Amino acid sequence: MKSESEKMEFPEDFIWGTATASYQIEGYPLADGASPSIWHEFSHRKGKVKNNENGDIACDHYHRYMEDIENLKKLGVKAYRFSIAWPRIIPEPGKVNERGLEFYRGILEELAAANINPYVTLFHWDAPLWLEKIGGFRERDSVEHFLFYAETIFDAFKGYVKKWITINEPMVYTINGYVMGNMAPGYKRDLKGMFHATHHLLLSHAAAAKRLKEIDSKGEAGIAEAQLWIKPFREESERDRKAADMMDDLVNRMYVDPVTRGGYPESIVEKAGRFFPKGFLEDLDEIKGTSDFVGINYYMSKSFKYSLFTPLIHAREVPTPGARRSAMWEIYPEGLYRLLLRIKQDYGNLPCYVTENGYPLKESEMVDPLDDEERIGYLREHIQMVHKALSAGVDVRGYFLWSLMDNFEWDLGYEMRFGIIRVDFKTLKREWKKSAHWYREVIRKNSL
Repeated sequence: MKSESEKMEFPEDFIWGTATASYQIEGYPLADGASPSIWHEFSHRKGKVKNNENGDIACDHYHRYMEDIENLKKLGVKAYRFSIAWPRIIPEPGKVNERGLEFYRGILEELAAANINPYVTLFHWDAPLWLEKIGGFRERDSVEHFLFYAETIFDAFKGYVKKWITINEPMVYTINGYVMGNMAPGYKRDLKGMFHATHHLLLSHAAAAKRLKEIDSKGEAGIAEAQLWIKPFREESERDRKAADMMDDLVNRMYVDPVTRGGYPESIVEKAGRFFPKGFLEDLDEIKGTSDFVGINYYMSKSFKYSLFTPLIHAREVPTPGARRSAMWEIYPEGLYRLLLRIKQDYGNLPCYVTENGYPLKESEMVDPLDDEERIGYLREHIQMVHKALSAGVDVRGYFLWSLMDNFEWDLGYEMRFGIIRVDFKTLKREWKKSAHWYREVIRKNSL
């Protein structure tokens, strides 16, 4: 790593941005003709979210988006990644809600006036509850429902948007939503559900990406992939190395390989093929080559050791001795560099973006909530790794900091704060943290 005294310049056309997600910031999820999402339903089940919190008000971005876009302008970002709430647009099968489209058109017009490029995510986990009631992504019909939604959005906004992210973190959605049960739709130990949903999400991405080219030949589509750097607990142990490889296949390669190489990892097909939909191998040609770019959402590393008693994968997560940790995860900046390098070495150097990277902090009465030097240190180290990847020839085109502002952090409620702008969840007042001022300077200088 270069010393901090050395200036790290980024390419002139490098994209600096921030990211948010609909259910986490908007609030008023049933307003103006919208129907409930699975997250609206899940967060209202007692005991599912910390302190029984929910996204009913969140940051009230639904009424305050002009103020939030003003902050984006002051930050100087070139791009803003946000998601559209599917149930605002399609409140029931086959029905389009014009008032939902108007809300997002207002955001896109404000961004255009501010000369900020939108990177729009179609699905950031808040699937319509009506879809879940007919089987959700476990069923192949979900692909057609997603395509109808995607077509509606592409037709409405093709004049505003050129970069689309079809699916956000399919790995997190499927593992937490079908196996762990800590996120919507909230099933536990449903391996069939997990692998069916995985396959149908990738098919949904492929169908939407192909339709985009027909509607807007200049539009580009990719997936934002949650990626972890996975290490064997004991490097010298062959069984630990195999366990780590298995986990790497399960949480990383299973979601990138199909859209780039046209196949699931062999270990996954061998161990879990019986849980996939019938005839899934015949769909792989449909999925292959459908991403114009790869999005990497990176936060952490994990170590795994061999575990005889863990079914299917025979791997168990164990803390890495001596590792630094945030309030949530193990910190390992080098993992971001290695995963970006993998895009070059294993996936043909597809254009890529860091579509999320950020740091959680809890507030304490003893500490100034605007003083987040800890976050600045984390961001600096990870942006250094992006520069290192660029220097190694990786075609990485942008970095989106998570998140613009504190928000509803899913099953953890409002306790974990990722924002560079503080939100007082009682008054909804926004205030810049030190990290926001720091990031503005990084963007202004286009360098570290």
